[in-house]
Amino acid sequence: MELCETSKDYELLTQKIYRAILESEGVENIDVQHDVKIKGKSGVEHQIDVFWEYRYAGVSHKILIECKYYSKPVSLIHARNMLGLLNDIPNSQGLIVTTQGFQSGVIDFCGHYEINLKRIRTPQGTDWDGYIQIINVNGELYQNQYLDMKLAFDGKDYDTKKYFDKHGSQISFNVYDSSIEEDGVVSFIGKWLDSKIVANLVELNTPKKEVISPENAFVVLPTQERLKIKKFTVLWELSRQELSISVNAIDFVQAVLEDFRSGDIEYTLNKEHNK
Repeated sequence: MELCETSKDYELLTQKIYRAILESEGVENIDVQHDVKIKGKSGVEHQIDVFWEYRYAGVSHKILIECKYYSKPVSLIHARNMLGLLNDIPNSQGLIVTTQGFQSGVIDFCGHYEINLKRIRTPQGTDWDGYIQIINVNGELYQNQYLDMKLAFDGKDYDTKKYFDKHGSQISFNVYDSSIEEDGVVSFIGKWLDSKIVANLVELNTPKKEVISPENAFVVLPTQERLKIKKFTVLWELSRQELSISVNAIDFVQAVLEDFRSGDIEYTLNKEHNK
């Protein structure tokens, strides 16, 4: 799968990962910015893809992050550019992030000047070596199926009588678009019926009729009008469904932050399900 559509998206993803890391570690003065202009001691203004500044154990740290969303390994010129930034911006550390990797000269150069090399990439199956990646669940689901419903309303209730006086005795509404309120608790009709009907496995796939006469329950219409229930007649049956569910951990991970030299995974960014 494609990690990002553009280089800017990759920079924003990097910002998001390091912001999440800082928040999880509880450091002070978190400041992870994207596309920052910083003036060096030479007076020259430098563009930084991601600027990461924080305070930990009383010490201020500034990290200059350059993001290279490339389809091939990063070349030495980018490492030299980073060293120039570090020389011109005091009290800073350098970090180069890419998707594919780095040429051998870059690794040696950055190792000598203590420039960190990271990879932010898509997750892969080998990330779960030694761990459980896929869980298969097989089982059976038993649930009540409601085949038909009929409602009788309490005409002695003031608001209910007022509603019928206005709309007539023949009204039409979708019972499935409405909820039921009983003793101040509002729930979906199916959930309310589940609380009233006790099923038994011997009744599997056998239609049955149940008559419920609640003391203080109301149908809540989409208009928020409340109609008091006198009698609720429902035709229902207990059904069984075979379940087979497979959960793959890789489907929940958006990106992996990996130290390029050691190959260690330092952070996994979960997908936001909207998030």
